[in-house]
Amino acid sequence: MFRLKAILPTILALALASAGSAAAQQLDDAGLEALLEILDQQTTLATSSKLNADFVPGMVSVLSARELERRGLRDLWEALDLLPGVRTYLNATGMRAITVRGIGDLFEPGKVKLLLNGVPLNASASATTGTIFDTPVAQIERIELIRGPGSAVHGEFAYAGVLNVITRKDITQYAAGLETGGGSAAALFDLTPPSGDFEASLNLAVRASDGEDIDSGRDRAGALPSNAPGSINNRREFVSAILDVEAGDWHGLVQLQRLGRGDYFGSNDLLSPDASGEIIVHETFSAVLTRNFGFGDGIDGAWTLGALYNRSDKDGLFLGPPEAFGGLAGDADVFADSVLEERRLDAKVSLRAVRGAHTWYGELSGALVKALESEQSGNLDPDNPNLISPTINDLPTPVDAGDERRSISLVLQDEYRIDALTTLTTGLRLDDYEHVGEHLSPRIALVHRYDDNHVFKTQLARAFRPPSLIEEAGAIGDIDPEINDTIEFGHIFERGDRVLRNTLYYTRLDDLIWFQDSPPFGYRNVGSQELTGYEVELEQTLAPDWDLNASLSLQDYADEGLPGETPWMLKLGIGYTLAPLTDLYVQLNAIGERDRAEEDARGDFEQTARLDLALRRRNLAGVGGLDLRAGIRNLLDERLEYPSPADTYPGDYPYSDGALIWLQLVYRP
Repeated sequence: MFRLKAILPTILALALASAGSAAAQQLDDAGLEALLEILDQQTTLATSSKLNADFVPGMVSVLSARELERRGLRDLWEALDLLPGVRTYLNATGMRAITVRGIGDLFEPGKVKLLLNGVPLNASASATTGTIFDTPVAQIERIELIRGPGSAVHGEFAYAGVLNVITRKDITQYAAGLETGGGSAAALFDLTPPSGDFEASLNLAVRASDGEDIDSGRDRAGALPSNAPGSINNRREFVSAILDVEAGDWHGLVQLQRLGRGDYFGSNDLLSPDASGEIIVHETFSAVLTRNFGFGDGIDGAWTLGALYNRSDKDGLFLGPPEAFGGLAGDADVFADSVLEERRLDAKVSLRAVRGAHTWYGELSGALVKALESEQSGNLDPDNPNLISPTINDLPTPVDAGDERRSISLVLQDEYRIDALTTLTTGLRLDDYEHVGEHLSPRIALVHRYDDNHVFKTQLARAFRPPSLIEEAGAIGDIDPEINDTIEFGHIFERGDRVLRNTLYYTRLDDLIWFQDSPPFGYRNVGSQELTGYEVELEQTLAPDWDLNASLSLQDYADEGLPGETPWMLKLGIGYTLAPLTDLYVQLNAIGERDRAEEDARGDFEQTARLDLALRRRNLAGVGGLDLRAGIRNLLDERLEYPSPADTYPGDYPYSDGALIWLQLVYRP
């Protein structure tokens, strides 16, 4: 493990070696970056109309590639940790997920709609996907996140928010990097010919890491034989390939992402005997064809056909020692193999019409989801899965192969410009699901630009999350979709070199879906929860060479709270222009004490803080387009942990056991 005394001189040497560049070049680049940042704030995520993020209904956060690089982020996972109201976490086997405004907890993920270039990746079986969070910054052009309900436009799974990752195209770029335990490479090729109505790009990335050497601490084995304490298997190997083609009114998009990883702390919170190797594989493949058309007189539209494949494989997943399953010392450990593959076919047609002060939008879509393959096997007795078997047997699966879900959806929306400064947006989405039923997602929002400095917003919206295929198949009796009703009020103040955003919201969650881990086992609705929150964001230029990005998120629960959530989060970043074309950035993320589940006797999860340092040097060694990025994660060498559920790891899930150094070179000819 790298320690602070060893890595700090390296970073300082890189910074001091950069000090000889021309100030005029710095001013030119700074002006260009400021202009590009303004363009990067354009988004269609909230209304399907391209507007500045500050003028759309609700609160939308936008992070551009330039900001991601300047602030020292390596992948989407790290970038999301900067956003107000967002917290990242891992489960026991290393599955990545996020909470937004306290929704989406340690036990039941899949509360956020996940889009890659506007294409939904959520699997209907699990309500989430295992690949998107590993997308490297070298591939990303922009990140957009709606905080709060998004179902009025985006439908299912847009329950706590909507995340859209837009990848780079139209340039040529090469990147290579090193980090503690691994490395990465990326290449972006602009395939567009010099002339003609045709554009194409191929965006590739690969990243492999054996992970930090992290000691697990004790697991839940108790008196049983155990491999803990020991090193966790936090290996990760990621591949991403994105082909984007446009020809006139036609647009084709093919996207493939694959993540292979270790099993971290074990599927049953029992540490595996093997701390290396690829145990779990997630694959996502999507293909989309879009044809734009117009009728003239302010009416245009598009039709889209799409296919999505999600596949999850587990090979030799450790379940526990033989003693935990009625075996004796000397018997083989208990392992399992499984595969779950799902296909989704989509068809959609949309129309937009501008009539005076109204912009109307309508969309009709249909989807067919089918579990193509669902298998599970292991050395357990299929008639009594609590007993070890001398043979490998087929075991029950959470979803049956051939299971299907059909749905049809209708979206209607009106953006009405009451006057030059005020816009009223009303929207309604109807989703009709086979086996689940009909669900209505309304929204009404008002945006008022009081003057050049002040924007006021208010929005009332409903979102829903249908039970996943796994939850539906494993339900105790009837199970209803989760409902999120949220009202929020926002104020944005912008003047010169300062932007201040304030958001106050009230949320009521109904029919929450939870897994009951006592007989009868299964999923069921467990009632309601109310929460109130406040988010404040500040972007401020402190001096010609200094700038600040900060956010504070506060939240209060009507009852005992949601397990794993926190009453406050502080995120503070300070950037300094160390020399012309050389930036230094320091980021502090502090999270308050987190509530545990009512049955957890360990008390609140303690407050944590992580400090990161990043350096960016543009035009390295006078070579135009060659950039150096380097940084230190966990600068203070702390042992950082995510909270674990009750009766699992008493010391929680450590995700960093010391400082991590990384370095990357990017060349854009």
